[in-house]
Amino acid sequence: MRARRLIVWLAALLPAVPALAAGNGALVFVANQDAATVSVIDSGADEVVASIPVAFAPAGIAADASGKTLYVTHPERGEITVIDTDDRKVVRTLKIGGTPFGIAVSHDGTTFVSDWNQDTVTAADPQSGKVLRRAAVGRAPAGVVTSPGGSLVFVANRESNTVSILNATTLNVVATIPVGRAPFALTVSPDGRRLYVANVQSANISVISIETLKQVATVPAGPMPYGLATTRDGSRLLVASQGAGTVSILDSVDLRTIATGKVGRFPEGVGIGPRDDKAYVANWFSGDVSVLDVFTGKEIKRIRTGGGSRALVVVARGHGKEAADSDAATEGLQP
Repeated sequence: MRARRLIVWLAALLPAVPALAAGNGALVFVANQDAATVSVIDSGADEVVASIPVAFAPAGIAADASGKTLYVTHPERGEITVIDTDDRKVVRTLKIGGTPFGIAVSHDGTTFVSDWNQDTVTAADPQSGKVLRRAAVGRAPAGVVTSPGGSLVFVANRESNTVSILNATTLNVVATIPVGRAPFALTVSPDGRRLYVANVQSANISVISIETLKQVATVPAGPMPYGLATTRDGSRLLVASQGAGTVSILDSVDLRTIATGKVGRFPEGVGIGPRDDKAYVANWFSGDVSVLDVFTGKEIKRIRTGGGSRALVVVARGHGKEAADSDAATEGLQP
């Protein structure tokens, strides 16, 4: 049954990353599926500074545009945990029902959530979890991201081998695009022109033109690509290969692999540090996060987080007094 397979396929679904304050570090929030926690990593020291208990089997994680609020899905419970990033505490639980899996947050705060078993995407109120709109998509929708301007929502339909593109306001499906086998993770280029899709079973990346809503390229990837991220300047695309335990770094212009780095076991979620020089990779089977040099692919450090580290999001610091204190403590020590 798909419900039973769900726990195996809980993956790092990279949401859109909030804008980062120039010159500041960032906090990396990591959802640990088995430990039922969210680890908080200070990107200046690259150390865990907090561990937030959450409900069973967290899956997708996303931050709002301000970076002050996190949303974590729990497919087995039909819930979304809401976390205040300043206090690093759970502030409420949204009873959304169904099997909420991938999640993204628009600029106005609306949450877009895929439902793995019901084959739908829901637009929900971030305060109450009330369903505002719902749309049918392909089978087993997984990763969800929004366009930089917030007008479109993209959904990877793992068991239909397609990507659904929806109008964010109406939630009408404007296009359904065939891709490779078992698409899972998605990311959008910073200029909003390309959508990258990781196809797990065909071991490749589909490149979709957002202007024409057509696939324009297919790029080979390592076995079982489960995580994607682009640098904020748009020059690099990072692909986590779960089967190989590596992250490939591609030039986004010619889609050529320029470096490959070895990381932990079964890597999935990938996030980019505030200066585009470091990447953070959640390693599911290792229960840790690899810190990579974005230019060389070399692993700089391995950070222990918790059992089943799969999804992560990078969020700007400086919202609260603890963040300000942390900035002051690490000033001059950051790379």
